[in-house]
Amino acid sequence: MDRKKASRRIKVSDGEHQKALGGDFIPEDVHDYRIERPSFTIYLGGDPKVFPPDDYALDEPGVEHNMADRFEMNMSILSGIDPDRPILVKMSTCGGHWVEGMKMFGAILTCPNPVTVLATKWARSMTSIIPLAADRFLIRPPAQYMYHRGTYGFYGLDQEADTEDVQRRKCYEMMLRIYVARLKEQGKFSRWPEHKIRAMLEEGIRKDIDVWLEADEAKHWGFADAVFDGNLRTLRAKHKNQPRRERMLAVLRKPIRVEVKVS
Repeated sequence: MDRKKASRRIKVSDGEHQKALGGDFIPEDVHDYRIERPSFTIYLGGDPKVFPPDDYALDEPGVEHNMADRFEMNMSILSGIDPDRPILVKMSTCGGHWVEGMKMFGAILTCPNPVTVLATKWARSMTSIIPLAADRFLIRPPAQYMYHRGTYGFYGLDQEADTEDVQRRKCYEMMLRIYVARLKEQGKFSRWPEHKIRAMLEEGIRKDIDVWLEADEAKHWGFADAVFDGNLRTLRAKHKNQPRRERMLAVLRKPIRVEVKVS
């Protein structure tokens, strides 16, 4: 093969690669990788295929490391194509693991694109926190919003249990700070002092364990920015909500001190 032909083939290959990145519709992208490049849409949902074929695989796995890694990669792919074009995240997943969920929270906060999250099934537990990082968060009825303290499990050395408890308490404190920051920003409690909002949230958890809000209630409280009514033209945030991002980043970076005696 002469160099001209070889060079020509390389150019075609590169062109096809660029075309694919630019938005060719490939069904496998949506079903296997949960990304639709032509519309700049990411589908956020549990994928039972990532678990061994047992009874648990029939249930929704929720937020876990595979989902978190795939989500950040998909965000990076779309940002690499166009760092200014609005991204829509269609979220249909239950709660899940804290660390992986907070990784996704941070990925949204630091994404160069305007990011909108639309909850289509529910926003509960860990997935009630993730969308609070978005520039715009909507709930589509009959989806509901739910917050609670969550569940906790530990297995390890006795000494490790003490330090793990410190981390557990820090996670709970961070969760409350995120909720308070959102409700202080907007909604019917926005004029309340932070300590009063926090007390209200904790009292709800103490009384009901799981605090459920209908879509319109979540909007009225201030967790959601809007209830989705089917209007696609107003669905996506056109610009980054910089004050919100800065507020949430400040929450993440504020030190948390937990007074627990470790022996």
